Amino acid sequence: MSKTLSFDIINLIYNWRVEESRKRLEEKLENEIYVTDLIYCPLKYHYQKKYKEIVIANAFDPVTIFGELIHLGVGKLLSNLLGSNNVELEKEYEKEIVVDGTTYIVKGRVDAIIGDWLIEIKSSKSDLNIPHQHHILQTRLYLWLTGLKKAILLYITQNRVAEYVVEEPVSDGEVSDLIRSIIAKSPAPRYSWECSYCPFSTLCPSKKTS
Repeated sequence: MSKTLSFDIINLIYNWRVEESRKRLEEKLENEIYVTDLIYCPLKYHYQKKYKEIVIANAFDPVTIFGELIHLGVGKLLSNLLGSNNVELEKEYEKEIVVDGTTYIVKGRVDAIIGDWLIEIKSSKSDLNIPHQHHILQTRLYLWLTGLKKAILLYITQNRVAEYVVEEPVSDGEVSDLIRSIIAKSPAPRYSWECSYCPFSTLCPSKKTS
């Protein structure tokens, strides 16, 4: 028998995810590019601006929420074990880069920094083929963004917990090429599997069906 709840956890989570998504969309400047924009299909960057309602609706996707909660939990654990003064959590960075005469601001939020180590946390149902190339690229982009030289890419999966060391930041040239890719809207998709998980696949002419 169901009862009316005076304390609604689902509503709290819903409002948290939706408001965070809306805030990021509203605050994003025309020349700003997030690290996550650089590692996925370049069309997604443009669709997020055009179809903001789809972005907000997708914020309450259970898979996304699960990943966010894993990030928060691991961050809290690291802070408890090592001391809050020794762990920086969810810190935002930005860096300017000029590409073909236009100045862009690359922004990213780093999961954790411990000393001179950058920590990137990933959750997944399966441990098949980890570490994934786009996750390695994301971590290298964060190294470039922060100026740090080494990172731990940590996977939390149902099959194992594994960590990988990443020590090569991307170069300015690599970042420039990724930005040019977004401007050119190519390749679309960047990876063949992206369309299966993309909220814009229902309206995208470049959707891969095989």
